Amino acid sequence: MEPPRINPIGLLETPSDFARTPRQFPALLRLLASLLLVLFLLGTMVTTVVSLGRYCLTTDSTDTRALPSKGKQ
Repeated sequence: MEPPRINPIGLLETPSDFARTPRQFPALLRLLASLLLVLFLLGTMVTTVVSLGRYCLTTDSTDTRALPSKGKQ
């Protein structure tokens, strides 16, 4: 049996007869990673909605009644 090795390029070469178990992470670590991902996505969505809401509430692009008119004297 030949052990796995790293080639000169830096890639792992595993022989076909080499058996290994997949990497298992503890449930607490997976839960923490999921929580951080959810918090990141939630923060991204909330800040996007708030900034778009502030922009839309402070811009008045449709009401042109307050602009001076050249045709009226």
